[in-house]
Amino acid sequence: MGAKSIRLDLLVELGDGRRVNVEMESWPRAVFVARELYYWARVHAGQLKEGEDYTALRPTVAVAWLGDSRGTRRPLLDPERVHTRYRLCETRTGRELTDQIELHLLDLCNLATDATLSPALRRWARFFDHPTEQTLAELTAEDPIMAETVQKLSLVSDDDATQRIARARWEAVIFERIDRAMERDLGRAEGRADGLAEGLARGREEGREEGREEGREEGRSSGMRLGLLQLLEFRFGPLPEVRVARLHAATSAELERLMLRAKTAPSLDAVFDD
Repeated sequence: MGAKSIRLDLLVELGDGRRVNVEMESWPRAVFVARELYYWARVHAGQLKEGEDYTALRPTVAVAWLGDSRGTRRPLLDPERVHTRYRLCETRTGRELTDQIELHLLDLCNLATDATLSPALRRWARFFDHPTEQTLAELTAEDPIMAETVQKLSLVSDDDATQRIARARWEAVIFERIDRAMERDLGRAEGRADGLAEGLARGREEGREEGREEGREEGRSSGMRLGLLQLLEFRFGPLPEVRVARLHAATSAELERLMLRAKTAPSLDAVFDD
């Protein structure tokens, strides 16, 4: 589990020497594809020690399960399928250059609409997509591998120390994102105001300052709204549309109150209870 965001990386070496790097990321960022390729390259290059022959290289496979795409562009992914597979190919003929590189991206946003998934892959997708107790019971009954997985999940979930570490790390990530969003939006607002200032008369200084202050407040609210949404979905699962609408309509002061409640409230209703 990385310190920069909530994700899980698992490196597996198969019996034939191939390496498989499995990653799970709840909220993939815009730099996800570049980072995924970098990780693949690092794992692939790590096979050889200095002086070893390149013929010893075995294929490296990257597998990434992706969660909510809110605020993230994914132009390379199929808009209708969960599973997309990438290899190095010639652009005109489509002929594959090598089997050394292979990427599998699995977009859970399309789970409800993709009819092409194999039964086994659909079971894993259901497992990763905010499963309910009923879903876990169904998966346990359908397949012995899923039954073993659900049992191990239960053991991890019952471990208080593991839960505390995961929750503390996730909350730290959320507040880090809030700070970054606020700094970014404030910088944009101030930059726009400063640019306009060069062409305005001295008598408009008061108006410029007012505009900068509005930009700061807007940026602060935007960052808090994003962080609060992620915190609530982490604790209580996907939010109903009425709750999302409430967040978008909330003032800065209201967002502050909701943020304080969201950290300790026992239920989603308790967060929004006025």
